[in-house]
Amino acid sequence: MPGARWDLDRMATDVAGVGRRALPRAAYFAEVAARFRRVVDCEAMCWHTLDPMTRLMTSDAPQELVSAGVFTAESAPQAGAAVVASEYLGQDFNTFASLAGRRLPVATLTEATGHRPERSARYRDVLSPAGIPFEMRAALVTRGRAWGAVHVARREDTRDFTREDVDALARITATVAEGIRTSVRFDAARRGGDGGAPGMVVLDASDHVELITPAAREMLPALHHPAMKSSEETPPTAVVAVAGFARHRLPDASHHGDGVAVPSTLGWITLHASLPDGPATGRVAIVMERTTSPQATAVRLEAHGVTAREREIAGLLAAGLSNPEIAQKLVLSPYTVQDHVKSLYEKTSVSSRQELIARVFLDDYLPNLAGETPLGADGAFAP
Repeated sequence: MPGARWDLDRMATDVAGVGRRALPRAAYFAEVAARFRRVVDCEAMCWHTLDPMTRLMTSDAPQELVSAGVFTAESAPQAGAAVVASEYLGQDFNTFASLAGRRLPVATLTEATGHRPERSARYRDVLSPAGIPFEMRAALVTRGRAWGAVHVARREDTRDFTREDVDALARITATVAEGIRTSVRFDAARRGGDGGAPGMVVLDASDHVELITPAAREMLPALHHPAMKSSEETPPTAVVAVAGFARHRLPDASHHGDGVAVPSTLGWITLHASLPDGPATGRVAIVMERTTSPQATAVRLEAHGVTAREREIAGLLAAGLSNPEIAQKLVLSPYTVQDHVKSLYEKTSVSSRQELIARVFLDDYLPNLAGETPLGADGAFAP
């Protein structure tokens, strides 16, 4: 992106502002990449969304790698398959799942391999043949969950990434994760769908309703006070209040205040506000979600007879946790976890973690990834 270089504060503020516009993912990633390049030079960036529960990839965006000539439209799928293999089917450096578990979720391949990048299968199979010896990766994590990841590439005729580059990317990882979360939620609301889909209301600068989806039409009356006559033309007080907050918060305010849980006759409903056109017009889009408890497992297992606890453990295995870490997280003894893992392997006819992930991922996730299956508001593949 042409223009003067930015400092980190300017970049962080601009990226936060873009995230509040609830752009579709492709547009959002393009806007973030343009702002990041004002601070860090790179050949291309490849963005991914991750299932927050399992940290498995749910989409990728290799367009920059193709337009930069790193891959062709024909070779990009093969490169993607090799990346999938390095992520989930073996041991490699700087996998997205491992980065998501670190305090600093950003690293360069050079540093991770002790300046011997050839130790990485991803380097040998994908990066080096494509003329990309320098790689920086980040997991995009907020509130303990990874909503996405990014690969940043430099060609062999440039310099490697520096500690300053790592710090620059680290500055916006949580903000970009919140932006992905917002984009996914609003995209699900725009699509609509079954009765569990979120709803959306768009208010103009005077808080008049411009648009309302069927799911929101069902939820709005439940937010009115019982003594008040409900009307689509008169939004509930909670909706108006969230819209006002979205319009008047500071430009560099974080996303963490966007969600407000409101009691209703249908149970708790969470409201998320965003400015689709930026702050100038005063228009606010508000997504409404019925607040539900997290699912026990988000990994889809084709095998039959797997218990709820085993499905939960399968999800944690896919997320990269070791048996001791699973025991600590689930407050179980290591021996109990070992027994569950053994039973899980027997029921799914596998003998290792890699085989389990291959079966779950390749049999279920990969077809969804290749088919660009839409994502639900929770970041997982929509049913």
